[in-house]
Amino acid sequence: MKTKRGFIYALLFSLLMISMLDRINMSVAGSSIAKEMSLSPTALGYLFSSFLWIYILCLLPAGALTDRLGSRRTVACAVGFWSIAQMLGGFVSSLVPLLLTRLGLGVFEAATNPGANRVIREWAPRSERGLASAIWISGSLAGPSVGALLVAWLVSDFGWRSSFIVTGLIGIVWVGIWLLVFRLPEKASWLHPDERAKILAERDHQSASVSDGHSIGYRGLFASRTMWGLAVTQGCQTYTAYFLLTWLPGYMQMSRGFSIMGSGIYTALPYGFAIIFCLLLSYFSDRLLDPEKLRGGKRRYAVALGTLAAGVVLLTPFASSTTIMVVLLTIALTFNGASQSWNFALTNDLLTSQNDVGRAFAFLTLGGNSFGILAPIVTGYLVSSTGSFTTAFIVCGVLAVIGALTAIFATRGTIGEASPDPVAQPVHSMA
Repeated sequence: MKTKRGFIYALLFSLLMISMLDRINMSVAGSSIAKEMSLSPTALGYLFSSFLWIYILCLLPAGALTDRLGSRRTVACAVGFWSIAQMLGGFVSSLVPLLLTRLGLGVFEAATNPGANRVIREWAPRSERGLASAIWISGSLAGPSVGALLVAWLVSDFGWRSSFIVTGLIGIVWVGIWLLVFRLPEKASWLHPDERAKILAERDHQSASVSDGHSIGYRGLFASRTMWGLAVTQGCQTYTAYFLLTWLPGYMQMSRGFSIMGSGIYTALPYGFAIIFCLLLSYFSDRLLDPEKLRGGKRRYAVALGTLAAGVVLLTPFASSTTIMVVLLTIALTFNGASQSWNFALTNDLLTSQNDVGRAFAFLTLGGNSFGILAPIVTGYLVSSTGSFTTAFIVCGVLAVIGALTAIFATRGTIGEASPDPVAQPVHSMA
């Protein structure tokens, strides 16, 4: 990308990758921690789940805080404090203090999605929003593919404590770069005037730096049928994402007979391929949608198609070879990541109130994670009761159909329409 705003997108990619790296750290280091602290599987389960529960509880407050403080301060504080919590995990010696550090991680990571998507609204021209969102969401694919290998090496060679300290330090360094570089396009001195003019002219009908005081708040968002449609679609997508994130290595070991190292390699491969294909898909998707179609919410059809295509994951248990399995998983992860990024972009397309960006993406993330948190639990019950993963994969396929239909039929209106604006009025006519 021959633009300097590409560096902002790269920062967002690395932000989500660091977030996923800090999350997966506990999964990789869990057995070593349990052995040293004499933790039962139940206690270890509390450690694994504590992050997600507190994360969900803090999403709505984090969204409101993002709208109040702005993206620069919110993102810097969030990453800085969660990185400190991550580092402290390497110095504790018992369950309770370690649990508190995981709670700290969940509290501050709650601002990740609202903050990052506010940045995308501020920096990305509308016609480039799908690609910007895809670069962002690709960080969630890079986290498992790169992070698992990095943390495994740190735990194996230097002990589990080093993995928490090193991953926390990575976040601290990132914050330093963020504070040094990030400004709104209006104030970024390093941005070429022509590029600044393009961003300001094409990002939205309302300036990201000028507040007109209009806000519908959470009451308006909860009353919006479109917002609920976006959130349910996100939930169907996130369920599959969490299922693969938490159970794919176990499936490969239990059903395919892979060793731990083998399952790690064949988990990393489809995630790695998916990053490339997700970005390519989003680039061409943006090229097919002109500004008028984007204002009309036409991106919903890309969301629906991508969500439905991700449903090929249900064929995975029937794959007759490792190669076919990797191909199916690559397709599923590619379209799952792409459709999530398009759903984020569609939310920005349909949201007309600049002062509600943080709240809207907190709502969207809450919808996604409310489904996602069920995936590992439901899968566990299904595997225990049926003795195989087949039904668990089929559930993901069914949800893909539900998510696609929801995207088409329940996201046909704008969110938070402000006072009449001659430029914005074409948004009223939704196909």
